[in-house]
Amino acid sequence: MKIVLVTVWFSEKMGYIENCLPKALTFLGHEVHVISSTAQVNYNDPIYNETFSKFLGPAIVSECKKEFNGYTLYRLPFKVVQRKIIIKGLNELIHEIKPDIVQTFDPIAFVNLQLVHAKFYTKFKLFTANHTTFSVFPLLTEKYGLVKRFGFWLTRTFPSMIQNKFVERSYPATIDCEALSLKYYGLPKEKSLVLPLGVDTILFHPIINEQDTKERLQIRNEFGYSDNDIVCIYTGKFTKGKNPLCLAKAIEMLNNKNESFKGLFFGDGEQIDEIKKIKNCKVFSYVPFFELDKFYRASDIGVWPTQESTSMLDAAACGLPIVISNTVKAKERVDGNGLTYLENNATDLCDALLKLKDKKLREKLGNNGIIKIRDNYSWIKMANLRVDDYMKFI
Repeated sequence: MKIVLVTVWFSEKMGYIENCLPKALTFLGHEVHVISSTAQVNYNDPIYNETFSKFLGPAIVSECKKEFNGYTLYRLPFKVVQRKIIIKGLNELIHEIKPDIVQTFDPIAFVNLQLVHAKFYTKFKLFTANHTTFSVFPLLTEKYGLVKRFGFWLTRTFPSMIQNKFVERSYPATIDCEALSLKYYGLPKEKSLVLPLGVDTILFHPIINEQDTKERLQIRNEFGYSDNDIVCIYTGKFTKGKNPLCLAKAIEMLNNKNESFKGLFFGDGEQIDEIKKIKNCKVFSYVPFFELDKFYRASDIGVWPTQESTSMLDAAACGLPIVISNTVKAKERVDGNGLTYLENNATDLCDALLKLKDKKLREKLGNNGIIKIRDNYSWIKMANLRVDDYMKFI
């Protein structure tokens, strides 16, 4: 099949679905094209220059067409309307490629509406997705009065209802993503199919040979960790919403109890200075997605204190037990391979980590995670499931 994936922004060093799904589809033998704007991920974040530019580069990159990871990547100019991206020349490029399938990654966006318009001139099947969970959905996390709620319906729900008449299927990533799609984005139940985000299980794998063992020891030696230290890793944004500071505080509590726990943090954001102040917490800037695997294998526990993250799946694939918030709806991510704690409660997180002081328990949960991710979450499997579903509409 000829498949086009359209994303409002794209960064080559990240590991989001727009990076991993096209690579997997290409591996399966399909002709894959990715169309994006010239914007980097989070290009419009007020602190982009402080937190992302040194890792990703300039917020806006040059227009291009190039081969990348086996597929063709296009970067087109864009304009912004109501803080949302419209990709210039999108429909013309779609007409030039003449795809069988076009996949977007948002329940509603201007690019979705652009593609609905393109369907009148180019024959293809349109698919959308939703990766917004309860934990970050504004109508559930912020105080919205009647005026704002009507504004959301007028600018999100109503356009979605029209758009969905031209959509074959939408793929919510979790059950709460699906609930939001059905209630707030006007998606008919029969057009919804929950498909989780995946893991590159070739990259993210447990220690399987002598080289992996040596690499783990080398990293731990470089960071000053002993064999007895229990290293808890977090990767991602250092924002209040993600709250990695909660992990740092739990590490501090454990150290005050003379427990040999260490914190290892990769990322950047507003909490960075506070985390750096806490003893036995090492902080590093973002590293490319394809370099994170070795740091997971050098650690002992993965911790994501609040919102869902695909990083927790990557860590589980590397054999780490994970600790996540008790509010996460996608419990399948942690069932049998980790623990939950009372969200944002450092004392309860401290107690959860103490349970994982038991090496045998860590190994048991870690092994369960390896099997779970390998059997249920590999990007190759996720790509196959999508292709099987795409085929139903051709």
